[in-house]
Amino acid sequence: MKQKILLHSGWTLKDAENKYPLLDIPQMPAQVHDILFSHGIINDEYQYGNTAGCRWVSGRKWIYQTSFECPAWERGIRIGFEGLDTLAEIFLNGVAIGKHSDSYLPVRYDVKDIIRPGQRNELEVVFDSVVERLGQLEGEILRKGTPARAEASRYIRKSFHDFTGYLGAKPDFLKVGIFGEVALELIDEAELIDFDIDYSLNDTLNRADVCVAALTAGDVRGKRLELTVSCPDGTELEYNFAVEEALDVLLQQPMLWWPRGYGRQELYCFSLGLYSEDGRLLDKKTKQIGFRKIEMVECLDFTINKRQIKLWGGNLTPVDGRTACENPERVKEIVQLAFDCNMNTLRVWGEGDRFGDILYELADRMGILLWQEFFCGHAQYPPEKSVRELILEEAEYQIRRLRHHPSLLLWCGGNECFMSRDFAKPGEEYGAAQLFEYDLKNLCARLDPGRYYHVNSPFGGPYTNSPDFGDTHSYTNSWYVPGGEIPKFVSENLRVSLPPVRSLKRYLKTDKLPQPVPLTHGSLPWPEEFEKVTSAESFKKIPPIEQFYDAVNPEQMVYRFGVAAGSYLKESVERYRRGKTVSAPFAHRGCKGHLIWKLNTTFPHIYSSILDYYLEPGIPYYYLKRAYEPLLVSIEVADHINIWIVNDTAKEVRGTLTAHLFDMGENKVCCSLDRPFYVGAGESVPVTTLDQFGQFTRDKLLRACLKDSEGNVIGSANNFADIERHLVFPQAQLSLSCKDNILSVSTDRFARCVELLGSDDGDEFGWRFEDNYFDLFPGEVKQIRMGGRHSNGIVTAKAAYSPHVSQAVLPSQKRIVHC
Repeated sequence: MKQKILLHSGWTLKDAENKYPLLDIPQMPAQVHDILFSHGIINDEYQYGNTAGCRWVSGRKWIYQTSFECPAWERGIRIGFEGLDTLAEIFLNGVAIGKHSDSYLPVRYDVKDIIRPGQRNELEVVFDSVVERLGQLEGEILRKGTPARAEASRYIRKSFHDFTGYLGAKPDFLKVGIFGEVALELIDEAELIDFDIDYSLNDTLNRADVCVAALTAGDVRGKRLELTVSCPDGTELEYNFAVEEALDVLLQQPMLWWPRGYGRQELYCFSLGLYSEDGRLLDKKTKQIGFRKIEMVECLDFTINKRQIKLWGGNLTPVDGRTACENPERVKEIVQLAFDCNMNTLRVWGEGDRFGDILYELADRMGILLWQEFFCGHAQYPPEKSVRELILEEAEYQIRRLRHHPSLLLWCGGNECFMSRDFAKPGEEYGAAQLFEYDLKNLCARLDPGRYYHVNSPFGGPYTNSPDFGDTHSYTNSWYVPGGEIPKFVSENLRVSLPPVRSLKRYLKTDKLPQPVPLTHGSLPWPEEFEKVTSAESFKKIPPIEQFYDAVNPEQMVYRFGVAAGSYLKESVERYRRGKTVSAPFAHRGCKGHLIWKLNTTFPHIYSSILDYYLEPGIPYYYLKRAYEPLLVSIEVADHINIWIVNDTAKEVRGTLTAHLFDMGENKVCCSLDRPFYVGAGESVPVTTLDQFGQFTRDKLLRACLKDSEGNVIGSANNFADIERHLVFPQAQLSLSCKDNILSVSTDRFARCVELLGSDDGDEFGWRFEDNYFDLFPGEVKQIRMGGRHSNGIVTAKAAYSPHVSQAVLPSQKRIVHC
């Protein structure tokens, strides 16, 4: 049978100039910066994005070496590399076996004629300097004598933002080295290269016609294939067929795969074995699929299994800027936090890295849809055939690798490629248009014809970023955008905020944060020190902090930015989800989806992420989580105050809506009303106005609560009739208790933005609260599940504008991992 032997031990690293002693590599895979740091040759500054002191690393040639024993083997032998970054030449026993120049592509080499079975073999991987190559490319561009339309870095197929400071590395961070597994592959007389599972569901979704076709190599004469299908209900189906044939299977009443919130994620396991004439297993591969029928009504307006699905989610960026070596546990944590934030969609950004299988397997199991981009970004691309062919080869690899995943919603050509033209050269033709509009589109149509291909993000309309067509990136903080109130699809939306105080201290490596600064004409909105850990003129992308009280200390500054960003997200996302105006209550919902820019943080970096680098959720995370509740109550304060219900669940809802007008000063409800409601699945309905309350002073609070027919609370919301800066909040005293991982919180007066913090012998990181930064009314008891990695400690609760702090000591117990 085919064997795979990992080559992860005995590796060393040296620089070609021999300026450093031979360095043992403690763990593989590892990139050069990882190794140098482990030996104390570079310090940890690069891990904070301060890379100027180690830029010399990418200016040198580096050599990885190991030796290994190859078992006695008479048939084919290959060496495979899952991740090489980026300009590599590989030698085996002193013989050059190949060159590689694309960090997005794995590579395998046939070494049967070079390797020494039963003996020690010497393997060497030499990485040339990307800096040197950039210099050569820039010289070639200048020698052409015409203005360059593409930067030199676009000729090199490595992570887009290794060349920039956008994600937090200053000035850049040109990683180098091995970041994926290295393995020896021993091939039997024939092998199973891959197999494809194609299926179609009929219109009533009760029949699946499945076709399984294998791609094989070697001597397949007389060989046969055996397929085992493990169904979600535990039954197994077995089939035998010839290698040269495709297998057609009819499944009656297939169990369906649904996005989260609409049904179960039923997965079928297809295991295909290649057998010799005498019944010996030669090779085997396994894939999981889910049966679902995706149809697109209009651009980015999808139905899945005949049910309309709106896409509410976030943008996924590289999970850790320090290294390209994937940390599966970090990926799991980020995806779980997205799930906990009520997201059903993640956009895998075209300017990021290639994710391993773990992301796609998690998405399949959790019902999270994936918008998958090819690796192109905000730039012009060279016309050279060699660059185009590499991009298409990357795309083909991704399509063949990922197309069986039920979570994969669509392919996209890249990020902001056409929009970069609109910003830099408005009115000019985009030079790489054919690559995106024809080449990649045709490739997808050939290899994955049932899945939608989106040319680029954003794309569509009279200008690339038009909110009225295709998708849009919301730059409404610094651009006036006509039609931005209810766009068709928002694939990026951002306002810059600050991470929690505990994380901000780590970012800046200090226990004493700088004090807030007054906002004057032409000044920065924050201390100058923050410019060290931010980028891309982020000061222009801040939320409406002017609507909140001036901060007098760092804690208030974090609150001001966080609540301003959260309030912006709440208002905009609720408007998008309503999808129409109250003047057209029976219209179709105009907005098909919203993806926050961005979910995670790549370096310790101030920008618009709702998770900081340490995966601590900030204030905007919880505001967005509430705005993404599948059953949403939304209080729209306009010419009239309208209460809406948005139902993005699989079932109709009905019950009673109760609305209150609450007086903070008197600490009581001034007036209330009840209304019956019914909202069908997928609908958005304005249930009532609050005109019955007449005129009232703007210091009153608005409150709405939904109860089902049995009196259970199934949704709630509150809002202000004025900006926060004009309101005076009471000094609420909270009561806090804990039992069985459930926190119970109540208050004597209205509590604004209650903050929960945990501490376990001083460790404030790694706590997980089901809700946080929430408003609380007297008479309520809010129960919050806790998770995280702590078994002991103290939880504190404090309302904004109140000096009172409440505590609960946690009993020692096994804690749940997630909320």
